[in-house]
Amino acid sequence: MKRIVSICLALAICMPLAGCQPAGAGGGKPQAVTLKITTPPIGLGDVPGVGETEASAMLAVAAERFRAQYEGCDVQFEISRYNYTDEKEQLLDKIGTADAADIFFAGSWNTSAWAEKGWLVPLDDIIDEGLRADISETLWDQNTYKGHVYVIPFHQLQNTLAVNKAMMERAGLDAFIPELDTIAHWSTDDFNTVFAGLKASIADEGAYVFMMYALNSQGDSHIMTLLQAMGGSLYDEDGNFAVNTPEGVAALTWLKSLDEQGYVPKGAENIELLDMVDLFGNGQLAICMANLTNLWDYRAQGLDVFPVNFPSLDGRGYAVATTNGLCVFDNGDPEKIRVAKDFIRYLYTDEEVMKYTLGTLPVNDSVMERYGDEIWMLNAYRENSANLTTIVRLDNLNWQGVRDVFYLNIQDLLRGTKTPAEVAAAIDGTCNAALEQGRSSAG
Repeated sequence: MKRIVSICLALAICMPLAGCQPAGAGGGKPQAVTLKITTPPIGLGDVPGVGETEASAMLAVAAERFRAQYEGCDVQFEISRYNYTDEKEQLLDKIGTADAADIFFAGSWNTSAWAEKGWLVPLDDIIDEGLRADISETLWDQNTYKGHVYVIPFHQLQNTLAVNKAMMERAGLDAFIPELDTIAHWSTDDFNTVFAGLKASIADEGAYVFMMYALNSQGDSHIMTLLQAMGGSLYDEDGNFAVNTPEGVAALTWLKSLDEQGYVPKGAENIELLDMVDLFGNGQLAICMANLTNLWDYRAQGLDVFPVNFPSLDGRGYAVATTNGLCVFDNGDPEKIRVAKDFIRYLYTDEEVMKYTLGTLPVNDSVMERYGDEIWMLNAYRENSANLTTIVRLDNLNWQGVRDVFYLNIQDLLRGTKTPAEVAAAIDGTCNAALEQGRSSAG
């Protein structure tokens, strides 16, 4: 089975493209500008009319379409793709050299640190009212640092949970199954009822009710989302982890109870997320994480599934969106910066380019509205945007450092080596230490 695929048309107004200097009165040739664009291998899913593709392919198409209509400059593009493990060598070490990237299709948690170092250009001046209104404020917030937008989001993955409908029906839980092609909304109490019913109906020793894992940092944002199940917030108003609260301790106590009641696989501290995805795909797990792309995959495999938001006390539930988008490096050339901004702004006015967001989930409401009747569940995820919550914040200057320590605390919880209260304190202590390290390094 396919594994997780790790994330505008309403804008009829094209912003004036300042760009390069046009041909002079003497009839000289337009100035030539070469923009270097680089990206890691970010998957864009199965794009209608294109097939499985990546960001680098989209950027190549966009570059040619931009060149064909751009006046005043002879714009050339050099598009390169590097492996995630080579980011330092292929991207960061080239800053300040002739080989430096001008545009980066951002799939990195380090973008805010780059902004803090002065490597990136704020992009507020290319965000008009139409574009601003067309993208959720939650998504803008995720890409804003110190009051400025440094990444223009292009596509998203809106993470919910997926539920095996047949297992629900066998458990007599039909009342919790939502209307066809909609997203379910269960309160935390509802989840407890569903968990108990599913557990009572599962006879196979190799089948389980709910996902749980802590072998590594993979999928840690989903566990973080569960920490809000009792009404708490992951962060305080200053952007620091704030799990050591009555609500946070209650959520950790709840997670441990799922293990104690046998709802999750035994020894989940030694299991990773992709093991859970495989179990779900094999019909051995009733509820697992999913985004829209996963749902399409499961449907193609013949599984009858429906999505449900992560639990909340009020029953609306949480969905978590992560975005990839475009940022501009400040390489000291105002002309290149202007053209780079023109290119990025152009993307949101080109229907063919914006279709590349349909393999995952568009960030633009207008794109979702336009294609909502053609693509299964697109309208449902569009309407669910009101329930988005933020896990990864752009002002977290050392997110990898957070990831390196967070899952270790969940291991302690599942092993029982620390109480939920002790784990809550440890999460705040270790994760905030990582954030502080990032702030110190950036400063």
